[in-house]
Amino acid sequence: MTAGRTGPVLRYIPFVLLLIAGTLLGIIHDRAARVGKLDPISSLVRTMFAFPATAVSSTTRWFNRELGWIPHGYALEAENRSLRTRISALEMDNANLRNQALLGQRLAADLGIVQSHSPKPVVARVVALLPDPYFETVVINRGSSSGIKVHDVVVTPAGLVGQVYVVNTSTAGVVLLTDQNGMVSARVERGNSRAVGICRGNYTSNIIMNDLSAEADVKAGDRIVTAGYGVFPPGIPIGSVVSVSLDQGQMNKVAIVKPFVHFNALDEVIVLR
Repeated sequence: MTAGRTGPVLRYIPFVLLLIAGTLLGIIHDRAARVGKLDPISSLVRTMFAFPATAVSSTTRWFNRELGWIPHGYALEAENRSLRTRISALEMDNANLRNQALLGQRLAADLGIVQSHSPKPVVARVVALLPDPYFETVVINRGSSSGIKVHDVVVTPAGLVGQVYVVNTSTAGVVLLTDQNGMVSARVERGNSRAVGICRGNYTSNIIMNDLSAEADVKAGDRIVTAGYGVFPPGIPIGSVVSVSLDQGQMNKVAIVKPFVHFNALDEVIVLR
């Protein structure tokens, strides 16, 4: 009977003890707080947690210092990819602008040729390249029905091509400057030079400029243009001087000229009527 009556009382003893302990701790804490100090329990708890907190903080700082570049590296790589994409786009835009500039220069050159001659020049397409193995000639798809006649001068925006030597209704034959029959009077386009000679083809990729006096002021790199004698208007570009030497008799100079026109890749030409 005694054990049965005392059992429920014993169950409340831990609660009572905790209540007493909590009350005592509260009193101790309040007294310490009044004088600006920590109570012993709070001081003990803080001391116990200070070391692991310091260790965690130090570890975090170490990881940030030693491995923090990894997320930054990913961010930099993403930024670099974005920049490379933008650079590629800008390079494409730049290439397009360069192509547009070249097209504009070509159109301007064509327009200059067209505006400086009357009647209006005729644009023709080359339909046969070097059809005769013994002559440097091409055939174009414009003829007498387009107003083209023998001795009309043929050019491209790059320079002189040659002149028309035969015509029918719908086509015309053009003798090229690289043919021996494609002679043209020419001069050095340099302000302090008055050198004049004759440019004649020799069935190679270069042109010979002869009939230059021994005192003629001509040198490698000089730009050669038509002199304006005969059927060829003055100032049409021919080519640039590659080398200069004396002829076999040592009486005159001979210049080797590289043409501006690529005669093996002719497509469209302009006929000056």
